Amino acid sequence: MWHCPKCKREFKKNNQSHSCTTFPLEKHFTGKDYAKELFDYYIVEVRKKIKPLKIESLPCCIHLVTDFTFGAVWAMKDKIRIDFSLDREEKVKRALKATKLSANRLIYYVDIATKSEIDAELLSLIQESYNLVNFIDN
Repeated sequence: MWHCPKCKREFKKNNQSHSCTTFPLEKHFTGKDYAKELFDYYIVEVRKKIKPLKIESLPCCIHLVTDFTFGAVWAMKDKIRIDFSLDREEKVKRALKATKLSANRLIYYVDIATKSEIDAELLSLIQESYNLVNFIDN
């Protein structure tokens, strides 16, 4: 693992391109108490499947990281938005959109407005995204 000498973040690749700008996690949730509640629940559920899990708070969003970033979260007033990538097209019923990142990668965006939406189906897709970026066979 490589540690950036400036920001101290840890990366799998030496001299990996990144922004050294960090952002206090709690600032994402200023005036967004319900989003914080959803985020906390989401992280607990993801951690049941993926260990160890690091949270990296950046100005743009909150990254979910193991050796590589495999998802992100944005705090909104009454919900959270998450993203995750897959190496195949999938009908994700709650997806706002899917964007093709490359020939073999799509990124999905999903809004979560209730804890019940953090269900087995969604967590399975998050697990698959983690496996994909960390090169684990499904």
